[in-house]
Amino acid sequence: MINIQPSLEAVADIIAINHLAASYSEAMCRFGVEEAVQTYAQDGVLSTPTTADAIGRAAIFETISKTVSTLDFVFQTLHQGLVEVDGDRATTTFPLTEWARTSKDQRGILFLGVYRDDVVRTPEGWRFARRRLLPRLMGRPDFLTGTLHDISL
Repeated sequence: MINIQPSLEAVADIIAINHLAASYSEAMCRFGVEEAVQTYAQDGVLSTPTTADAIGRAAIFETISKTVSTLDFVFQTLHQGLVEVDGDRATTTFPLTEWARTSKDQRGILFLGVYRDDVVRTPEGWRFARRRLLPRLMGRPDFLTGTLHDISL
């Protein structure tokens, strides 16, 4: 998916799609599940390695809520990705690093992976039609034992 020089017409769409992906990750860091869900199309699909596909915003809300309810925190760092626009559709690849800690036993979780997205232009703007979370490494680091600080402003 190497696109060395996107067209000028595609640049605004690429920026908007990058902002969409960053908005999702930022919402996840705050457990802003409702905000994260709004980045999906009404009939969007979330595919993860640990859950069944969630189809539609209600199912995506339920899946994400259930997952984060077991965690003290999630810190999802989205790395610079690639976006390829084709009219009102686009595909993306975004590498990510995710840190989390379980509430039950205070164990750390490290996830290294990639989001592969199908994105569609809707009346609301660009939204995820399908978001696939693909693991490269999932593990339990033993160094996430520090104090959790409230970063709300």
